[in-house]
Amino acid sequence: MMKITQFHDSDKPSPTSMLLAVDVSSRRLDLYTRYRQNGEEYELSEAISNELSVIEERLTYYAKHAHGLGYTGLSVVVEPSGRYEKKLTQTAIQLGHRVWMVNPERMYKAGVIHHGDDSKSDPLDGKVLYMMGRMGKVSQLLPLPEPWQRLRQLGTWLEDCTLIGADLRIRIGVLRRELFVDYDQRSHLTWGPTGQAIQELYGFDPWKITHHGYDRYVATVKAHRKHLPQRCLDRIWSQAQSSCNGHLHTGQRSNCSQQLDYLWQLWQRHEKRKEQLASQMIQIVDDLPSDHWIPPLCSGFTEQMRAKILAETGPLRQFPHWRALLAYSGLKVRMRTSGKYKGKDKITKKGRILLRKLIGQAAFSLSRKDRILGEYYHRKLSEGMNHGKAKVACMRKFVKILYGAAKRSEQFNRERIYRCAG
Repeated sequence: MMKITQFHDSDKPSPTSMLLAVDVSSRRLDLYTRYRQNGEEYELSEAISNELSVIEERLTYYAKHAHGLGYTGLSVVVEPSGRYEKKLTQTAIQLGHRVWMVNPERMYKAGVIHHGDDSKSDPLDGKVLYMMGRMGKVSQLLPLPEPWQRLRQLGTWLEDCTLIGADLRIRIGVLRRELFVDYDQRSHLTWGPTGQAIQELYGFDPWKITHHGYDRYVATVKAHRKHLPQRCLDRIWSQAQSSCNGHLHTGQRSNCSQQLDYLWQLWQRHEKRKEQLASQMIQIVDDLPSDHWIPPLCSGFTEQMRAKILAETGPLRQFPHWRALLAYSGLKVRMRTSGKYKGKDKITKKGRILLRKLIGQAAFSLSRKDRILGEYYHRKLSEGMNHGKAKVACMRKFVKILYGAAKRSEQFNRERIYRCAG
C-alpha cells in the first residue's frame, strides 16, 4: 500500500550561512569550512590554540569573511568533547552565531562512511562535522535563560552531594560493622532518630554504651532524644554487650571511633548542603515568570522532585512535542525489526543520564497503588509486562503528563489522564 505523508525537514543550519566545523581537543581546535567564490568552490582549514582570545579573534575573522562572500552569517558545528568545547560554544553564542552539536556516536558512524574505515584524524573529523551539518544531523545549542542556568547548576551540585552522601553512608556502615560487630544494621533504625542518637552520644562504640550500665544508658539516650522506642534501646543494649566480647584492641577501637566521627560529620554537612540546595532550587522554580509556569502535579511528586527535573529539562515549552522530550531524556524506543526478524524493543538511553534517573525516581514514587501511575503500572503488569518494562512505560507516561501540564499551564486534573487511556 502506498503511503503519502507531508514531509517536514529537520531544523538544520541555513544554506545561506557559512558553516564552520570545529574539531575540539584540550589544547587545539581544527577548523574546516567550504565556500563558493566566482563560481568555484574552495575549502579552508586551519588549526588554532584552544584559548579564549584566539577563539574570539578567529570567529570574528570568519564572520567578516562570510559576509564578504555574501553569506548571511556564521554557523558553528562542533562535537561535545569532555567540556573542552565550552569556550568555543559560549564565545560563538556571545558573538551572535548559531551553534550546532553533533551526537558523538552518530559522528563515529558518519566517520566510517566518510573515510571508508574507522580511522581517527582531527583534520578529517572537521570534514565529517561539516558533512553532518549540511545533512542536518545536528541539534542547535540553545543557551538557557539565566534563572534556568542557575537552576541547572544547583541541580548538578545537589546530585554531587547526593552521590557523596551515599558513598559516606556505605563507609560509615563498614566502620560500624568493624566496631559494633553484632549490631543489626537495619536502615530505618540506623539512620533514623535512634541511630542518630547512638552515634551522637556514643559513636556506635559498644564499650561506651555499656560502660555506665543499663539504667544510665537508657536515661542518657531518652534525655537526648525523647519518645525513642524502648524495644529498640533494649535490642541495642543486648547487641552492645555481645559486641564487647569481640577481639578489638584499644588502639584499633580508637582509630575506628575517630574515623567514624569524621565521616559522620562529613555526612551531616552534606545533608545540610542538600537541604540548602533543594530549597534554593524550589525558590527559583517558584519565581519563574508566568510563561514558564509549571503546576504542582499530584501526591507523591514533591516540589524538590519537580525542581530537580526542570533543572535538567530547561523550559519545557522549548520542546515542540512530548516525543522530543522523550528523545532528550533517552526514553525513545529503539525498534529492531527486519523482514521476519523481530528483536526486543528497548529505550535508546541516548539522552541526559541524570534526567532519565530523576524521571525514573519520580515514576517509581508515583507507581504506588494509591498514586497517579499506580493503576497504569499494575495494568501493565497484568498485561504480561515485567517490572522493568512496566517502570519504563510509567516513565514515558510521566513525561507526557509533565509536558502536557506545562504546555497547557492548567492545574493538574487526574480525571483527564485516563479518560482516553487504552
